[in-house]
Amino acid sequence: DCEDARGDQCDKCSKLINPIELKDPKCKVCSKSPEVKTSRHLFLDLPKLEEKIKNFTDERAAKKTYNSTSVAITNSWINTGLKPRCITRDLKWGTPVPHEDYKGKVFYVWFDAPIGYISITANYMKEWELWWKNPENVTLHQFMAKDNVPFHSVIFPASLMATGENWTMVETLDGIDWLQYEGTKFSKSRGTGVFGDQAVETGIPCDIFRCYLLLNRPETSDTNFAWDTLAQTNNNILLNNLGNFVLRALTFCKTSFGSRIEKINLNADDEHFIALVNGHLASYYKNFDERMMSRAFECVFAISKIGNQYLQYNAPWVLTKGSDADKARAGSVISVATNVAALLSVIISPFMPTMSKVLQEQLNMPEEKKLFTDCFVPLLKPGHTIGTPFPLFSKMEDASVASFKTRFSGQDSSSSGAAAAAPVTDVESLQREIEKQGNKLRELKSSKAAPDLIKSEVAILLKKKKIPTATLR
Repeated sequence: DCEDARGDQCDKCSKLINPIELKDPKCKVCSKSPEVKTSRHLFLDLPKLEEKIKNFTDERAAKKTYNSTSVAITNSWINTGLKPRCITRDLKWGTPVPHEDYKGKVFYVWFDAPIGYISITANYMKEWELWWKNPENVTLHQFMAKDNVPFHSVIFPASLMATGENWTMVETLDGIDWLQYEGTKFSKSRGTGVFGDQAVETGIPCDIFRCYLLLNRPETSDTNFAWDTLAQTNNNILLNNLGNFVLRALTFCKTSFGSRIEKINLNADDEHFIALVNGHLASYYKNFDERMMSRAFECVFAISKIGNQYLQYNAPWVLTKGSDADKARAGSVISVATNVAALLSVIISPFMPTMSKVLQEQLNMPEEKKLFTDCFVPLLKPGHTIGTPFPLFSKMEDASVASFKTRFSGQDSSSSGAAAAAPVTDVESLQREIEKQGNKLRELKSSKAAPDLIKSEVAILLKKKKIPTATLR
């Protein structure tokens, strides 16, 4: 009943349908109804393997190495009884069937593609069996969009089981739900949604997209990409939370202590703060182990949030104006905070590698200090000199958000180009925007910021300079 479906797999429920069962099929090229013809094909006899597949799935469900989405989709196949599945197609493109009786046919892509994991490894190395025929020592982890789950939980395991050989079988399988775009489907052909090449053109640093998409990762249910919430993530979580904490800590270290880490003397308040940091760090690792990436990422911002509270509570800007003991206390607080910033620079690296590198450059952090530790350790010792701090993030303005909404709404470019190109409406405002962006870029270059960050800011500047004056008043 999905009229908008474009193949033999339902976009609504992910059910696979034999082509002759499709209601009112139409050719994508000519829009005519295809003619049904008789053709000889190869089938995978899944009913013979049904019990093995069921036991295989139940074992992984019990161990929770299949996530709930993967279990539900796989069981939907098993519970209705596995049926023979056609594994060949009358197409020119694909892997040819190596049999005289099936010349001119190719393998169905989702029978062939998982086997490609093995063949690619075999092409890469002679010792491929150390990976693919070594289940005692190798664990296979796979993650994918939920519509591809049956091919990896039923078709691929069944193909391996049927050989009777000792294959490395999938152990961990995460089916990821749908990411919608502003309440509807992403569609490149319809121009709905922002895709990789277009994301580069927005001038938004790639780590901002990475942050938003990972926090919004559809791990247990469908989620939605919306420009408003992307801006909120950038402005509230990155700029005002994480960015604010590390900038405060590093700037205060530079201005009040000559960019040097001071001696750390912990009191009860510090120990309580560090205990909270360690609690969030433990949750970070636990969620990673359970493949809950968005929850792991949330732990990063929980640490930076309590870091801001730690600075606010201790008020080192007041302590530096007091006695020698107060000044020493301020140095200890700032050195603890700067070391927490160093910890954050490491644990954001799987999510935001560019910003991780930029922050580590600001910290002047040696390679041997870039360690994932089980608990908070002040790796930057007294006497260490940090680099030059500057803001990691900039505010995303409402005008830009409105522009992106129009540009990627699915309208043709001719109707949306002006709105996308001109978030400002007069020459003076544009000149101020260009000057502000130019100053920001010069500051980044003088502080030797990461090339990727500079490149993204150059793109923003060039975009502003290309706005035609005829569109301004």
